[in-house]
Amino acid sequence: MARRFIVVAVSMLALSGCGISQANYDASREALRGSPSLRSDFVRNCTRNISRKPYATRRNIAKVMNTSVRNTPRLYCSRLTRGITSGRLSHSDIAAASRGQVTPAIIRVLQGR
Repeated sequence: MARRFIVVAVSMLALSGCGISQANYDASREALRGSPSLRSDFVRNCTRNISRKPYATRRNIAKVMNTSVRNTPRLYCSRLTRGITSGRLSHSDIAAASRGQVTPAIIRVLQGR
């Protein structure tokens, strides 16, 4: 049950703009760092959600990421997960993304740099 909550919390944080506290972000990041199974669940849920985005949105993300539209959902989610777990994406980066703003850190992570 706790694992499912963390997956849902992190998914909402990263994908829907849910206002998550710094403490919950930090706890979710630590849970993702320590659990390969949790990371897999997160990537799977994220990929499903990104795959449902309109084609134009996926195409624009693909351009930023320098990849094909077909590969975008999985690659986006994998890079996002690595960015969160490595600490390269901060709570403020994710909060900015939830407001429709893009930070340099987000661009670097999505481009795999």
